[in-house]
Amino acid sequence: MGKGRCIGILLHGPPGTGKTLLATSLAKEFNSSYFIIDGSPDLDRRDIEGNWELFNGDTKFNHGPLTRAIEDANSNGISFIVINEINAIRESEQISLNSLLSESHINLISKGFERYSLKESSKLVIIGTMNKGVIGINKLQEAFEDRFLVCPEITYPSKQKEIEIAVKLSGCKKMVAETVVDAARQIRKQAIKDFSITKIFSTRLIVNFCLIVSNMSPEYLRYNIENVIINKLGENQEEKKSIAMILDGKLFEDNLKKYLNIRSDVKSCVKAGLSSQRAPEVKIISNFKSKVEKYVFELGNGKYKNKNGSLMWKFFEWFWQEHRTSLKDYIQLTEKLGYHKVYKESTGHSHLYNGEITLIYIKWLYRNRNKDLMDFMRRTCPVLN
Repeated sequence: MGKGRCIGILLHGPPGTGKTLLATSLAKEFNSSYFIIDGSPDLDRRDIEGNWELFNGDTKFNHGPLTRAIEDANSNGISFIVINEINAIRESEQISLNSLLSESHINLISKGFERYSLKESSKLVIIGTMNKGVIGINKLQEAFEDRFLVCPEITYPSKQKEIEIAVKLSGCKKMVAETVVDAARQIRKQAIKDFSITKIFSTRLIVNFCLIVSNMSPEYLRYNIENVIINKLGENQEEKKSIAMILDGKLFEDNLKKYLNIRSDVKSCVKAGLSSQRAPEVKIISNFKSKVEKYVFELGNGKYKNKNGSLMWKFFEWFWQEHRTSLKDYIQLTEKLGYHKVYKESTGHSHLYNGEITLIYIKWLYRNRNKDLMDFMRRTCPVLN
């Protein structure tokens, strides 16, 4: 891709195949900013270019994703725009992208057709996603579609790759993923073969189902099968019946129960007022490392450390929200270095509450022991590369 250029890539394929994920992952691979526009017939040209707004008795121009992307590209060398369901955008709004794709500039209708251009040293990538099998409210204008450089079809991955994706993104056991993927592919085959099922079991749904059943007690498995798979994919009673018959034929529920963790031992400990024993150190490290790999896969390598090599707070914030127990168990391993004693001496507080690591202690480590913490996570109990 030459400098001073804007190019378009049009990804098409069924829902849940990772079109948007592929687009954002590509942007992250270039350490680039990206702007997502969700295509809709209600989208106005001013929504994507920018508009004027009254503010404190005066007017100011609010830049839209197109102008902001151009500014970022001119400042940082490259930027991405991801337009989901691009065929849902009205033809009149598609026109605003034509000059950008062919001539690397746009004329802002809200600012008297003022020209916004890419610098000769900049690159802008526009990635549109669409499902060709679904007729959009608006037709994709031929002149507009022709301006996209390539139009690859994104299909469902191979069976083994789909299992790998499910394990990596949901953290489930491999046998759980294999069972779910096998059933999903059978339902998918039935939908394509005789059209007895309207919706297709997507890779996204596989990941979501594996995530849910792996984090809930198996006693809720039947409810999850009904609500996450059957009711979601079945448009009517006949379709729901067909899906249920496929799952029953594969002994779906029975097979999953074999591989899901039974948590009765944990429940009995809670009922008895006892705290469960901490997992072995190697298991804590392995568990946390798998979550770190998931974080890097979703957000990119550059999202856990600053340019000076120090850790970003958003890294810990993400774990506190998404995998709190795993983070607490791992940070408690720092007791071997005695940081908790320094914390108590300087603050007068314990690093534990009800036997668990506190968020205040993690913040203290982040602010006062950032480099030591990075070294701990790389060498003492390695989870970072």
